[in-house]
Amino acid sequence: MNNSRRIRTAVVDDERPARQHVINLLAREPDVELVGEADGGKAAVALIQQTQPDLLLLDIQMPELNGFEVLRALPTETRPVTIFITAYDQHALAAFEAHAVDYLLKPYGDARFEVALERARRFLATGPAGLFNRMQQMLDHLAAAETPDYLDHLVLKQHARVTLLPVEDIRWIEAAGGYVTLHTAETSFLYRALLGELERQLDPRHFIRIHRSAMVQVRAIASLVPDAHGEYAVVLHNGTRLKLSRTYRPVLEARLNQRL
Repeated sequence: MNNSRRIRTAVVDDERPARQHVINLLAREPDVELVGEADGGKAAVALIQQTQPDLLLLDIQMPELNGFEVLRALPTETRPVTIFITAYDQHALAAFEAHAVDYLLKPYGDARFEVALERARRFLATGPAGLFNRMQQMLDHLAAAETPDYLDHLVLKQHARVTLLPVEDIRWIEAAGGYVTLHTAETSFLYRALLGELERQLDPRHFIRIHRSAMVQVRAIASLVPDAHGEYAVVLHNGTRLKLSRTYRPVLEARLNQRL
């Protein structure tokens, strides 16, 4: 990239407030020129083909085409330097973290945004050498990981007896130091694992993190009850009431595909 010209930048996010937040942050940068915005995958492909931006800030979870599918739809040589934005897809993060230019995990602060933008500047300043291969490696890695093997049973060792617990029987999971407590409809079990570790082993279509110390099975959720401060409690069918933290609220909204 010629350092004398501004960084031509496009922003793609299906949520208007999130998209506008990125645009507002970019407006503070004198070396950045916004060339367009899009609210979905297909519109993003058309925008990129039309404007040929240097830099793309790209949401992952979108209707029609997700962020990765947007990049796959573009010829390798036309893929811009990309900063990914995601609310919750930690499985995807693990897959592309080693290859992506950078990513922003919602909710992110201004300082983290600046770090990602500066990293993109460095990539642009050194030119595209190696960048196309890096992006292709990421997409190949993701394609290989699109159908991961998630656990369908957990092995419980109790009093010299080994029991297989179907994960579908688990209603919610609670962090307990170096262990987790697995709550079923009838009882609870102590299981040696960290919550984050177990989260990566369970299908995110069925289990979702709602707090740093709790995750639930989606079908076990009966209702979401707001309090006077605009926060929500997750109420399960058996009456269990769990706190939905602000950090993980976007995770649940993305899973439900609608805002609370």
